[in-house]
Amino acid sequence: MSNIAVVANTEKFFKKDARKLRESLAAAGFEDVQWVDVKKGSESKPAAAKAAKRGVATVVICGGDGSVRAASEGLVGTSTALAVVPAGTANLFASGLELPTDIDEIVDVIVHGDRRSIDTALCNGQTFNVMAGVGFDVAMLSDAEDQKEKLGTFAYVGAAVRETRKRKMFDAKVTVDGNAFYDGPASCVLVGNTGSLKGGLKAFPDASATDGRLHVAVFTAVGMRQWANLVLTAALRKQEWSGKSEIGVGTEISVKFKSKRRFELDGGVKGKAKKLDFEIRPRSLVVCVPPQ
Repeated sequence: MSNIAVVANTEKFFKKDARKLRESLAAAGFEDVQWVDVKKGSESKPAAAKAAKRGVATVVICGGDGSVRAASEGLVGTSTALAVVPAGTANLFASGLELPTDIDEIVDVIVHGDRRSIDTALCNGQTFNVMAGVGFDVAMLSDAEDQKEKLGTFAYVGAAVRETRKRKMFDAKVTVDGNAFYDGPASCVLVGNTGSLKGGLKAFPDASATDGRLHVAVFTAVGMRQWANLVLTAALRKQEWSGKSEIGVGTEISVKFKSKRRFELDGGVKGKAKKLDFEIRPRSLVVCVPPQ
């Protein structure tokens, strides 16, 4: 058995895990596995695209959500399937699709699992799979960056606490499918393809990776108490109870600001923009998933 490629982010996927994956693939009968090591998540895109162009049936991406996002960008619109070996601190893509994390189980999914076509999304021309955001979440991610390798999830918790104390509102104008949705001050704007956040929270309880829609939330919470209440209602999947969120759905979403603001895609800060244009691409990425 052959026709498989592995793209491994060596900053996230360590030698002992690479050794385990090689052994598990060999035991499953895979021969002549094409193995590419990359040092940055962004390098996963050309590596995955090159493998798809060669006709590889499955690309196994080993890394965090940034590596998965980049690899998927290289595979969108092709028949090559994406398999994920989660590494790093977040792995929202893997948890949102209920993908296994054990290497032997992942290889078993590659061999015996299903191939599922899921939606992907675009933000100003860049692919994302899970969620994009502006405001509170970007500040939290930036704050946690230096500590996340050492502290893991706790780095995000600490960053979130700090940000709730100091984060200020900004003006946002949001349209959904060409219709006015929100115009006013916000502390965070999220646009999601799937609904999952870290820790099992659901930003968008009704979202799925195959519904052909984008989901948008505008949050107006400020201060520790309001954000804590918002998190509690999210845990109950009743965000509307907080009185601090507006949630909508569509296929094209536009978010405008008075000045350039930082934005994130799947947990990675991508730069600044004064306007963000989103669109959904239904069933555009093939993913290896457990049998349904």
